[in-house]
Amino acid sequence: MEHSYLKDKTPFLSEFVKISVFTLLSLLTLESAIAQSRYLTFGTGATPMALSGDYRAMGWNPGQMSFSPLNHENWKSAVGGLEIGARLSSEALNRSDIWDGILNRNETNGTWDVSDWNGFIDLVSNESIDFNAEALTAGSAKHLGSWVFAYSNTQHFQAEAFFDQAPLELLVQGGSDLWTGYFDQLITVSGDTVMNTGEFSAEELLNFSGGVNINGDEIISDLLGTSRLGFSWQRCHSIGVSKAWKLGSLRLHTGVSGRIILGNGFFQLKNTENGLDAFGAFSNGFGLSNIASIATGGVNNVEDLRQWGPVGQGWGLDVGGVLEWKDKAWVSASISDLGEVEWRGERYSTNTSLNSWSTPVSNSTSITSIVVGAMNPNTWFEAAEFETRVIPNGATFHIGGGLHLNRFFLIAGEMAFDNPELIGNSGTRFGGTLIFEPLRYIRGDIGLSKWGDQSMRVPAGILIKTGKRGYEFGIQSTDIQAIWKDSQPELGFRAVAMRWIW
Repeated sequence: MEHSYLKDKTPFLSEFVKISVFTLLSLLTLESAIAQSRYLTFGTGATPMALSGDYRAMGWNPGQMSFSPLNHENWKSAVGGLEIGARLSSEALNRSDIWDGILNRNETNGTWDVSDWNGFIDLVSNESIDFNAEALTAGSAKHLGSWVFAYSNTQHFQAEAFFDQAPLELLVQGGSDLWTGYFDQLITVSGDTVMNTGEFSAEELLNFSGGVNINGDEIISDLLGTSRLGFSWQRCHSIGVSKAWKLGSLRLHTGVSGRIILGNGFFQLKNTENGLDAFGAFSNGFGLSNIASIATGGVNNVEDLRQWGPVGQGWGLDVGGVLEWKDKAWVSASISDLGEVEWRGERYSTNTSLNSWSTPVSNSTSITSIVVGAMNPNTWFEAAEFETRVIPNGATFHIGGGLHLNRFFLIAGEMAFDNPELIGNSGTRFGGTLIFEPLRYIRGDIGLSKWGDQSMRVPAGILIKTGKRGYEFGIQSTDIQAIWKDSQPELGFRAVAMRWIW
């Protein structure tokens, strides 16, 4: 294989755009829509639960469907037709030299220059890489007196990767001196097999593309170390109901929402106390070649659509409440994502023999190529056995509140706690948001958000609307710190193109 990373440059902003466009194209070709996931709710800054409302409250706090602090108090209906978002988050992005390239600072011509592979491995290893994408194409809520009924048709994709240095070197280099400890023989790029003496020059190492050994499971487990790979792709049909109760000067809003979950794909690879755990479930159309065809050529016929049947089925449940005082202040609490999904998939194994290994990465300085290659089971495993596995959704406890300072400003805050061992969960999340509405046609938001042990994010956005009730559209950045700092740890956007309230 060609090791172009020795001479090529890595445009990280271009990588993010490719990922976002690729995922969006894939999602929009499907029958179902992507919903308001708990990651990319639009227009609520860093407090998506405390400021959620109408159909957007499902998945966060269904009690807020009848509360809806950002809607006019006399709203009757809300309908959403297209709300999308994507985010790429990693402390690897929080480096000034990368942002010098992205923003074309210091005459770097818009790119980050890697003179050899060590720089790239140093950048990505031992750092979490998280990617989320979703869109909403159907959502509706109806306000009938003290009751609100809502429906949404949703889909959500999330992936996370954490690489030890050893597997990353194998993926990026193709050949590596660390193979001395793992493989008895090495395979050259021309297909020849040579004994691994452990005495190779740097130039000779670049001519290797694979390895041969036995005791495959043990080798893979040792090689991966603390590396962790996983993704989940789900479609959801959600319904919810909320009711407001008058309690003197207070008003109590309670609600519940449930959903049917259909899974398109799931993959998990990590070391546990009981050894290596590798499980995956993929619909027929979820193969890497099929995903690539969606990005390049789209779906051509009905048979192509049928390949995307679900391989997971499950349910989800959210319950919550809000205590409101005279339209001025409120406190809220909820438990979201109760439930589970049963995946019909395979448990992977090398079956005690790793006959050969070769890197699937074609572009060694492409984050996309590395992550996709690492999450392909064929990269690491040769055999699999059918298995049905039940994966919990990952229940999250939320608590928050807000205060109307005056007719122009509103502040809100919240905190959340979940199980960090599950894909997409951070363990803890804290956030605060300032909403400002200088005119009835414009609403802005800016906030602070802290997820787990990650760095602080500063989301900000603007919404344009036709008065207090009517058409809404806007866009939000998930982090804007690079405006005044040398770097930021996240690239992402949220956008609403079609939403009406009346």
